[in-house]
Order: sequence, then structure tokens, then C-alpha cells
Amino acid sequence: MIVAKALAKAAATLPLRRGLPDPHREAFFLLAAAWEIDEIRLRMWPEVSIAAEVEELFFRWVERRAAGEPAEHIVGRCSFWGRSFRVTPSVLIPRPETELMVQAALEATLPPRARVLDVGTGSGCLAITLAADRADWCVIGIDRSLDALQVARHNGVEHGVDVAWLWSDLVSSCGSAFDLVVANLPYIPTDWLPTLGVEISREPVLALDGGRDGLDLVRRLVGDLERILVPGGRCLLELAEDQADAVEELAQEQGLRPAGRRRDIGGCDRMVILEHS
Repeated sequence: MIVAKALAKAAATLPLRRGLPDPHREAFFLLAAAWEIDEIRLRMWPEVSIAAEVEELFFRWVERRAAGEPAEHIVGRCSFWGRSFRVTPSVLIPRPETELMVQAALEATLPPRARVLDVGTGSGCLAITLAADRADWCVIGIDRSLDALQVARHNGVEHGVDVAWLWSDLVSSCGSAFDLVVANLPYIPTDWLPTLGVEISREPVLALDGGRDGLDLVRRLVGDLERILVPGGRCLLELAEDQADAVEELAQEQGLRPAGRRRDIGGCDRMVILEHS
């Protein structure tokens, strides 16, 4: 079967739904991964025949994707900040909006050998990206899931970065004197989870469920920031839409200063910056 025909057949098989808004795009992603080539080359070869073993693997993957399995879990990889990371059902699939935290962190003015903490590291994509782009920083990634830490360690070795990986329930196991804390904690209200589609149900609840209003873990972390941040140190927090005001109010109650927000491509206040005054 040639590339164009295979893509058309796959796109017709994949159902259009909330978690699968562009079947043709998904088909491209899966075929490129099955063939182990980049998508640009694939787009240049619409009339090229696909090897039988690649075609067989591709359509097996299409069936799994149609059943609701996330494409990143099927291929075992996800792109983040221009790098490829291993992902499994034990970790949250990195989202493009989380790159806002990378951008804000890399723009921060930090001292030499800055101590940076990634809370709820998951796949390790944030910690690894910061360690790779700022080799002089001392980066630590923590998570309460041992399975997630195993994935993060694998990714750290693959990317050749020096990151310390530690088990911790939020920052309960951490000392003080961090210059920067980044955290993409579970922030989805519990009642929202059943409405988010079959793909979300395949990701770990531990990385999604933020409690009644989505802020259970965020409250706990914000309450401990004054202890772990140096004076002038900052925390970057990813949030759901409409949570920024509540988090800034909570931070002020804890003696922290709101120091800015970042909006995602949809115009949502996706990230807040808090500073130890």
C-alpha cells in the first residue's frame, strides 16, 4: 500500500472526538513512528509503497488509537521542547502548554549553580530540559510515584543530564535554599475527570486529580514554599483556567508575592509566578 492510501484509510478509521480532533494528523504521527522516519520525509513520499511489516504495525496502532489509547503511549515517545522523551501509562503525557514553564525558567536571572526543584516530575521532561539547557544549574526532580521516577531516570540517562531523582510526597522530604521551584501538579477538579474523554482516562489519575476544586496539592505546595525557597526565590506553577486568582490569593496569605502570569495559546492564564519576598 502506498503512503497516501494508507493515511487516508487510517484517517477514515479513526473517530473524530474530543481527544482525537484531527484523525489525519494522528495518522501521520503513527505512520512516521512505525516507519521510524520523521513526518517531513513522510509528506514528501505520498506515492511510495510501505513495507509490509511497517504497514501491519501501523494499522495495529491505528486500531489501538481508535479504541482510545493515546498515541504517545502507543509509540512510547513524546516530543517536548525539541527533545524526545519516553512515556508510559505511569506518567502524564507532556503537554505543549508546559513549555511555558521552560521558557519562564530559562528567562529567569538565577545565581551560578542555582538550585532548581521540579515537583511532580513525572517523565522528567521539565527537569531534564532545564538541566540540558542550563548545565550549571543543580536540578532535582521529585515525585511520589516510584514508577514515574523510573521513567524519569531512564530519560535522564538517555539525554545525558545530571539530575538527582528523589521520592517525595510533594516537598516533605526536601530541605531549604532552592532558587527556583517548577511544578506541574494535578489541577483538574475530580468531578471534571469523567467529562474529559477516553484518552484522559488512560493517563494516571495520580497525575490528574487535584481534588474538589483542583487545588488540593497546589495548596500544600504553596504552604511550604516559604520554607524551601531562598529570599527572592521563585516558583512557577502550571494551573487550569480560572485558578490563577485563587492561587495568587492563597500565596499572599502565605507571605509570597505574585510576580506574573503566562498565558497559553488559547489566552488562558496557564502559569503563575510566585516569589519569596
